[in-house]
Amino acid sequence: MEDKFLEAKKLIDKADKILSISHKRPDGDTLGASCALYLGLQQWGKKVDMACIDEIPDRFKFLTDMNKVIHEFNFRDYDLIIVSDAGASYMTRYHEIYPDIFKGDVPVINFDHHSSNDNFGTCNIVSVQSASATIIIYKFLKFVGIPITPQMATALLTGIYNDTGSLMHSNTTLEVFEISGKLMELGGRIHQVAKNLFRTNPISTLKLWGKVLDNAYINDEGVTVSAVTWKDFEECDAGSDEISGVIDLLNSVPGSKYACLLNEDLGGKIKGSFRTQREDVDVAALAAQFGGGGHKKAAGFTMPGRLHREVHWKINPELSDDQLQQIPGSTQIPFLQK
Repeated sequence: MEDKFLEAKKLIDKADKILSISHKRPDGDTLGASCALYLGLQQWGKKVDMACIDEIPDRFKFLTDMNKVIHEFNFRDYDLIIVSDAGASYMTRYHEIYPDIFKGDVPVINFDHHSSNDNFGTCNIVSVQSASATIIIYKFLKFVGIPITPQMATALLTGIYNDTGSLMHSNTTLEVFEISGKLMELGGRIHQVAKNLFRTNPISTLKLWGKVLDNAYINDEGVTVSAVTWKDFEECDAGSDEISGVIDLLNSVPGSKYACLLNEDLGGKIKGSFRTQREDVDVAALAAQFGGGGHKKAAGFTMPGRLHREVHWKINPELSDDQLQQIPGSTQIPFLQK
């Protein structure tokens, strides 16, 4: 990876104005990586902007200068673009607004850890062994000799904590603990990260999660499934980002092969999220069938569409004809929802 780091360093050395882009529906890893780069590149003497096509969720606004994130720009105003934690170029969604953004007019450094990455950058630093993109950013900052401040350490910890499920997922390796410890030594505020990511939920989020859990069931193939419509979001007065995290609760069902959560947005799109605890299940391959991707144990997809409830029924064979006659208003065989 050092050769790639050197290639990225040369691109940064030649640049004066740099744009750091997070993926759509931003999470703690993409924002933590962008924030750490933003602060580190300023130490490098560069002019830096952070960008994301979506609004920043409230839970991540404790990160330094999140209020300065822009949503629109002229990408040709920049000498270099850096994209962090985007499993493919479409994950930024900026290609829809600026079709030429990743066509080489402006060089792109692509920092990522997803196996689905399509190497859309001029320089692609993709390490699928890394638990988070912020781990790669940490190693890069150390490689180029940029001092990591407490604010940067907190941002990097945010990415690690986000993508390891607060250090509980199977990707929590010895390296994760070692780097997390070093970041805490550098002033990283792990308690602030934990509180904002996993210990701060408004009533609207709890109500939405309640609907997700109420709709959950295990299908005939042993998959834990749930879904929420945009109407559910409206009834709970919840934003689209408030669905984040509940998939891990669905993934805690014992004996389930994997968990699948579907939710729709106002833009006419369905987002699917997959999680598994099993070694013999690859949810990234499953997500790829729907045009998505991710990791072996955590993946997702987005596609156009709307959710419609389809109810399956079966005859209850345990009711006799005499019992049927005793049901008020019954004139036909009753059906029980499966």
